[in-house]
Amino acid sequence: MSKRSANFISAFEFDVIRNAFWRSVVEDCLPREQWETRAGDLVRSFIGIEAPDEVLAALLDLTEKQGSPG
Repeated sequence: MSKRSANFISAFEFDVIRNAFWRSVVEDCLPREQWETRAGDLVRSFIGIEAPDEVLAALLDLTEKQGSPG
């Protein structure tokens, strides 16, 4: 995937990232204090740029609403 110049991801991309993030949190039994770092790393590796704050906030908000894994 090429580098992006705008802080934009599609709804489809967000859904893929959200599912991958939640799965990694659950499978790795990741403690809550590490969720933001994991989310940022995952978004950066997927879209090729630093994770926009809005995307991180949305990922973490949705994850909080799903509850703690385990």
